[in-house]
Amino acid sequence: MKAIVFLFTLMLFPYLGLGQQTLELKNTKPLTWQGKAAMGSYAPEGTLDIDKAIITIENDQITALTVAVDMKSLSQENKKLQRHLRNEDFFDVKVFPQAVFTLTAPVDLNNGNCQLQGVMSIKNKAVTEQIPAWINITDKLITITFDAELDRTAYGITYNSPSIFTKLKDQAIADAFNLKGVLSFPNRF
Repeated sequence: MKAIVFLFTLMLFPYLGLGQQTLELKNTKPLTWQGKAAMGSYAPEGTLDIDKAIITIENDQITALTVAVDMKSLSQENKKLQRHLRNEDFFDVKVFPQAVFTLTAPVDLNNGNCQLQGVMSIKNKAVTEQIPAWINITDKLITITFDAELDRTAYGITYNSPSIFTKLKDQAIADAFNLKGVLSFPNRF
């Protein structure tokens, strides 16, 4: 009888983990960011590299997603501006070398629009964010494309903020900045 139970358990074992898969990022494309002047059309942009991204899928839902961004990789073609963005006035990348987004609510794994509800942590400030995204599923890849507008002041980045320093005029830098990218994971379903 014990042998039959043991054999039955062995036969079921391969099926026990089929409902959940944890996948690591397949692509290595950088994220793009864009800031802008509070007045005028100046809108510098650059890139950021992803350290690691892991997704967990269970019962046709994304149940976990963590994206870690290497803040030391922050780049911009104007090297003086790049140094300024990396220093303590902005992202202070020596002290805070990583930013992390963590999903806090499951998302249905379907082709189309969705909202990624989660916590973004920049400079050790954790802020709940709703990030608009698009999911595309093919035989080989699960791709999440996102374009988020974030408020830098929520993360303690107040340098030349028009909402903090109201008399700046043409020196003001908009509080909102955009972060967008494409995350591609291997489709093993």
